Amino acid sequence: MNPNQEIFFRALHDIQEEVIQIALSKCKCKCSCENIEALLYDVTYDTIFNIMELIDGYTKDNLQLDIIDQYSKKSLKENIQLHDVCVDFIKA
Repeated sequence: MNPNQEIFFRALHDIQEEVIQIALSKCKCKCSCENIEALLYDVTYDTIFNIMELIDGYTKDNLQLDIIDQYSKKSLKENIQLHDVCVDFIKA
């Protein structure tokens, strides 16, 4: 994995952590916070994973996407499948 790919996945991890903490701080239900936290991690993981599959070209044959680093002009998909790698960074 190249440095830009790692930065990208760490940024996804940080986004997931931030939105979950915001959601938990807004939680006013009587459910266990641990159950809500686990649910939020599952939902955000599935969402991010599915977006990475979409970018990798697995869900829509008529939609071919890429993420290009604006400085190096290299694809973040270079030599990896984004959805496979996100498993190592995103908490389920």
